[in-house]
Amino acid sequence: MRLWKPRLTTGSALVLLVIAAVVAAWWSGLLGFLGSPTSWQLGFSVLPQEPSDSYGWTLWVALLNTLVLGLVSIATATILGAAMALLVISGSPVWAGFARAYIQLFRNMPLILQAMFWFSVVTHLPGPRQALSFAGIVASNRGVSVPFLTPAGIIFTVCLMGLTLVIGRAGKRLSLKTPQRWRLSLAAASLLCSTGAYLWMDGRDFFTVPELAGFNFKGGIHMPTELIAVLIALTMFGSAYIGEIIRGGFATVPKGVIEAARSLSLPGWVVELKVRAPLAMRAIILPLGSQYTVLLKATSIGLAVGFTDIFAVTLMSINQSGYTVSLLCFMTACFVLLNQALVSAANTLNKLVEIPGHGTH
Repeated sequence: MRLWKPRLTTGSALVLLVIAAVVAAWWSGLLGFLGSPTSWQLGFSVLPQEPSDSYGWTLWVALLNTLVLGLVSIATATILGAAMALLVISGSPVWAGFARAYIQLFRNMPLILQAMFWFSVVTHLPGPRQALSFAGIVASNRGVSVPFLTPAGIIFTVCLMGLTLVIGRAGKRLSLKTPQRWRLSLAAASLLCSTGAYLWMDGRDFFTVPELAGFNFKGGIHMPTELIAVLIALTMFGSAYIGEIIRGGFATVPKGVIEAARSLSLPGWVVELKVRAPLAMRAIILPLGSQYTVLLKATSIGLAVGFTDIFAVTLMSINQSGYTVSLLCFMTACFVLLNQALVSAANTLNKLVEIPGHGTH
């Protein structure tokens, strides 16, 4: 009979240590001030925050600001970086030269300089009454407002995605061929879209669109100038490094493997998608995870343009309350936990794409 022996990894031990330190600080009264009101309001917050709210709630909102900015910048930087990498390996001298110039430019430019530059650009846009508008997206010197789903629209979208996924899996269980499964999923999606169109004509709103109200816009999602500036800076900065990581990952795939796949008369997209990309992922995921932690930590650069993330709010709380050591330890614990979650996700994904018998060289 084999006894189960719990395994404690380095990451798990670090997380437990941080949690224990926070609990000990709370128990000893070092974090007791978190229940006191702040008497000041954040410039930008994902959740509502008022001056009468406590330090604890304000720090929690600031942590969510950091998390949202980090995740969105990671997503946009990954998309743009992958595009730059594909341009480099495309074989076109013009596009490859453009992508290499882009990567070198934003890799060698200080991040704080990029944040200040884009903040200046955004603040010099026209005012709200002369705002730039395209496809419902409105840009002015107050920020950018974009259309967004209403609660009914969110429910409808989730139902659409869920129904399509369930029908696709059902078709797979019935051993239907791929084209038949796609037709079945498309028919289900069309049926649900028709239902949504009927509800919309009946007066149900699925989108909320920005509309000018006084000196600003109401409706949709509003992103202030400081958020836009930091997001663009992080996207440009991160995409340059991510593009080089992805390009290097594809360069590790042996040419003999690609030539062998092409000798089987496989289409070019099949060779790239089914042969080259899976092999390249082994060399991409772990460096990509490390770059994601860099981007998450780099959100603190928002302090330079007034973005209220966990770093900026912690410094404001120190100035107001005087609990320097406690607040710095609290901020450290937040960054450690967030970055450890990213590293653990990268390690898990790396194990999923491992090819038995083939190590990463």
